This record gives sequence, C-alpha cells and structure tokens, in this order.
Amino acid sequence: MRLRKQQRKRYKGKGGCDCKEPGNSCLYGNTFSKIMVFSLREYRDSDYAVVREVYSTGFREHCGSIFVMVIRRLWVQAVLLVVFLALLELSGSFLSAMLGVSGVLLAIRVSVQCLLEQGVRLGLSEDLQDIRASYMQPGQVARFWVAELQGGIVGTVAILPCVEERGAWELKRITVLKRFRGQGIAKALCQTALEFVANRGVKRVVLFTSMAQADAHNLYNSLGFKKETEFVWPSLPARLVNFLVYKYAFTVVF
Repeated sequence: MRLRKQQRKRYKGKGGCDCKEPGNSCLYGNTFSKIMVFSLREYRDSDYAVVREVYSTGFREHCGSIFVMVIRRLWVQAVLLVVFLALLELSGSFLSAMLGVSGVLLAIRVSVQCLLEQGVRLGLSEDLQDIRASYMQPGQVARFWVAELQGGIVGTVAILPCVEERGAWELKRITVLKRFRGQGIAKALCQTALEFVANRGVKRVVLFTSMAQADAHNLYNSLGFKKETEFVWPSLPARLVNFLVYKYAFTVVF
C-alpha cells in the first residue's frame, strides 16, 4: 500500500468541464470547476481539543438515523400499535392515544441519545483522554492521523493493538464530519492506517462499528474487511433499542 499524503476531488460542471484551475470560468459550456484538496498528517498536541470535538460531533450525528432504524423494526411498530389501541380503548379519545404513542417515541429518542452520550463519554475517557500516550509514543505500533480541509480538521483515524483480541490491531476513531463526507476522506484515512501497520508486520486488523453506519460498512467492505460477528452493546439504553455492534476483520497481505 502507498501512503496518500494529499487527495484531490474535482467537481465537473453541467457542461462536463474539467478545468485545470479551481474557481475559473470554463470556456466550454460556461461552467465552473472546483478542486477540493484535503491533506492527511499525524496528530499534534495542538489538535487535542479539536480532535475530541470532531469525535463527539461525529458520534452524535448518528442519533437521527439510529432512531429511524429502531422505529422501523416490526416489534417496535407492534408495541406502538398496542399502546395506541389500549389507550384508545381506555380513554375513548384519539388525541389521548396519539399522545401516548408520542410519549413512547420520545422515550425511544431519549434512549438513543443516552446511548450515544455513553459512547462519547467512553471514548473521551479512554484513548482520547491522552492521545499522545495512547498513540504517539516512540516505538509504539500505534498512530493517530487527522484530515485537514479548508483550513480545519474534518476527520480522524487511529490504530493500536486491540484490547479484545490479542495479536490483532484495532482501527479506531474513524470519523469524518457529515458535511465533508463523500469525498474519499475516510477511505484515505483508513488506507493510511492499514499501510502503517502493514509496514510493521501486523497481520490482522479489526474494527467495531454500529448498525447505523451503512455507508461505513460499504467502505469497510471495499477495503477488504469482512464482517465476523455482531452483538448488542452491553448497556441498558442499548438493550432497550437492541443496538447492534458489528466486528469487522482485515487480513494484511504482504
């Protein structure tokens, strides 16, 4: 694998223009072409607060998608229907029945928010509590990278020995802010981390992701990861909404 220090994303106008200079008017079709450049580099101590904020923001952005996934489940819809019919029978009021269903939906939403806040607090109190000690010590087969775009940090990735599986390394903190997704940033970050461990003789890499991150699953599959197991995240809010975590694995080819 080859380390990719910089990536360019070229946008074509409606007329199919592919201009050389960003922001210039094209002579063909009166369209514009814009080049978006992001760069990858290793973590610096001055990044500490921003990295923790990017992680927290990225994690919380999944609240809406998880909520929708939960209420689409047949058993959840069955519970909502039972609540509605029971309240309608007891009160004789359609409005009261609807308010009861709204209360259940609110409880589900709060459970999802609590679940995500648990995840944020866990990450911030573990390896992100002291990023340099966790990833950047001399001699460590561990590293933390950031992606920069438009003058700011928009994504992160990290890799270190896996606590849950001896002999494997774990790809962690794969985050790209929502408004910057779809530009190949996450893929470049992951490839950089995989190249890093491949050059140091690591044979197996694992990662853990949630049921809500469908786009991320597609990315991991494209990189050669394979889903191995799934389990409910061991917390009360996770059990209430049956929040699944997936384990993916990658075999390094030399």
